[in-house]
Amino acid sequence: MPDDETRARMVSPLAAVESSSRGQEEDAVATWWTTADLRRIDWKIALATPEPERLFDGVALADLAIEIRSGKSFDRNATLTAPADGALPVMTGSALAGRPITRWMIETPTSSVAEAGDLLVAAVGERANATVAKNRSIIDSGVYRVRLAEPRMAEVAAAFLNGQAGYGLRKILLSGVIPRVSLKDLGLIRIPESVLRGDAWGGPLEPLAEWLERLLWNK
Repeated sequence: MPDDETRARMVSPLAAVESSSRGQEEDAVATWWTTADLRRIDWKIALATPEPERLFDGVALADLAIEIRSGKSFDRNATLTAPADGALPVMTGSALAGRPITRWMIETPTSSVAEAGDLLVAAVGERANATVAKNRSIIDSGVYRVRLAEPRMAEVAAAFLNGQAGYGLRKILLSGVIPRVSLKDLGLIRIPESVLRGDAWGGPLEPLAEWLERLLWNK
């Protein structure tokens, strides 16, 4: 075993290294996720962003709309594979994503129909793939139809939902193994008044995982 003198020589360099590597300790501070008031805001929103109060900026889509409805499932065997007189195009999530329309149907009393100018939004997926209906069409269960009080705002709303800011807001509200935004939560998405006026928008609310990753790599 080393004697006392040898141990002293070993401790001295270690103490010097420890002293040089330790900085002044900081007092712990409260973090945003420990102080979120869950009586005022839903937990999934409070845990999704360090600035949940920004979710209340702007005008809710539900307040801009006369009606927000989901499309309906339909019998695939009753569809046509090519346009025909009296048949309406069927808008699906794939069609909203830019893929060609492949089905047409004759309208029935139970069909869910969108009129030209309605805002159409995908129910499933991280991206809204929002578009404004150009023609009267039938929508399936993967599409939400938003009829706005001011039809001229449809293009503005679609551009916002498709943009980075709308993408960030939608991600906060997604749920389920297959990411889906509910009809209620779609109505909660707020469009900043600056966007409604045509001004530039300052950026998205980042989901927590992306915010933490960016913070980590920028350190």
